[in-house]
Amino acid sequence: MRRLLKRWVNNMSKVTRTAGGNPAVMEGYQGWWTKLAGHLGAVYPFYDTGTPDFCSLDIGELLDRRVAQGEPVELDPIAVACKVGLPYLLGNRTLVTGIERAPWVEKPNGDGGWELMPLPEHRNRVPDQDEFVKEFVGTLQSELEGYIEGSSTVGILLSGGMDSRVVAGVLRKVQEQNPGGFDVVALTWGAAGSRDVVYAERIAHQFGWALEHFPISVETLRDNIDVAGRAGAEVSPLHLHAMPAISGLSGVDVILAGSYGDSVGRAEFSGVRVGDLKPILPTNIDPFGLLKHSVKKMSGPGLLRDVRCSGHYRAENSLVRNCEIEQEMHYMRRMLQGCMLHIGREIPLCQMFTAPSVFGLMWQLAPEQRGDKWYGHILDILPGRLLDIPWARTGARYLDESAEGDRLPKSYHSYGEWLRNDLRGVIESRVNSDVIRGLGIFNEKGLDRSMNAWLKARTKGSNSLDEVMSWLASLYVFLEAYPVSSQLAEDNALADSISALRGGVYGQLYVRARNYLRE
Repeated sequence: MRRLLKRWVNNMSKVTRTAGGNPAVMEGYQGWWTKLAGHLGAVYPFYDTGTPDFCSLDIGELLDRRVAQGEPVELDPIAVACKVGLPYLLGNRTLVTGIERAPWVEKPNGDGGWELMPLPEHRNRVPDQDEFVKEFVGTLQSELEGYIEGSSTVGILLSGGMDSRVVAGVLRKVQEQNPGGFDVVALTWGAAGSRDVVYAERIAHQFGWALEHFPISVETLRDNIDVAGRAGAEVSPLHLHAMPAISGLSGVDVILAGSYGDSVGRAEFSGVRVGDLKPILPTNIDPFGLLKHSVKKMSGPGLLRDVRCSGHYRAENSLVRNCEIEQEMHYMRRMLQGCMLHIGREIPLCQMFTAPSVFGLMWQLAPEQRGDKWYGHILDILPGRLLDIPWARTGARYLDESAEGDRLPKSYHSYGEWLRNDLRGVIESRVNSDVIRGLGIFNEKGLDRSMNAWLKARTKGSNSLDEVMSWLASLYVFLEAYPVSSQLAEDNALADSISALRGGVYGQLYVRARNYLRE
């Protein structure tokens, strides 16, 4: 499979057309990942709306084509505004005007456009527990078998969480049914001795799997700042973890991930249950006052269009369906899958829980029926007694609220501390550079006040200001790596001063609250 991916990359420069001159297949829309079209965990390549018959997983390839053809490469201020207010971009937008990501749950139609693929319905099923658990495990097994077919060595991203644990149990079941059919290597990352790493080691040892541990250090984060920038500065480097390092593995045919488990298996998005979801676009896109007033004003309509850019988002849908579509289309696709692409460029990576047969099964359930309980029942019938290994979130048995957690450290990194101490000079020099300040998009007083508040944070873990400052450092790399131009936004001295003042106050209060709550 890996050789197939390499062959696909080498063929990216060859144009395939029909006799009539229309693209028969979008050039570059080939390879292992095309079979994932219609899955929640699909791969979404970049394409140029001006030449929509070509796509690539590498934004640099599209930008090089633009330059070679004498076309402009312009920074999109709406995208910048979006990244200031959210950890991810919305819709199909990238940081370059006219360069987009492939649309959510769509495929090329052969005429330079895209067509919607079927999306399972939400229903209100109340199932029999035992029957549903067997049905769900069987569907997961079929999904997994489709992903690993023909593989000699299967990798699995393994942590102390429950999602990857369910994947591990299903993978072990398939392995037991096919003795000698394939080898497994468990891949884990973070601080040695942390819950995620220790629990992953226990699972791998129990199943007799090889284990590769990728440490995370300040040097990892420093490298990831540059990696994220060269990849398009779409996500903060805080979310890359060891993915760039894992992409360099050899001898692994496919890697399985369970990153969508929370959203599908447990119906939870960043700690919020599916029935409690609210619209994804915040009312204030710039709470820290980092943007010029004119940029914020002109971004509103564009961001609202981005939220609703898919034909799957419909007025007649239930609120639950539209909110879940928003989360999957924007948060899961643009941040989580955007990060995972660092592995997927080199090694086929398949997200469990994302085949229509799997997430469609969960979407059939009434919202109140979707939740944590199913993982407990599923793990009960999978190999390995994996419920006996504590949950990394609590250090205790899964969903046992009376149990006392173990003493292992929960955190597997110190991103916030590393950014504000070890990497402070890098962040400050880049944020204060002409490359960033000369864009004419940012409110310079707002940047000053926010950086002042940021440096007062005392938490080891990261916060929203760490997210923004590290992203700005990656944006610097993106702007230095590619010939991207920017037009100065209109000044409004009074509005910008007020915004900077409010944002500075908000930043100070935010950091103080975080420091207090984390002590």
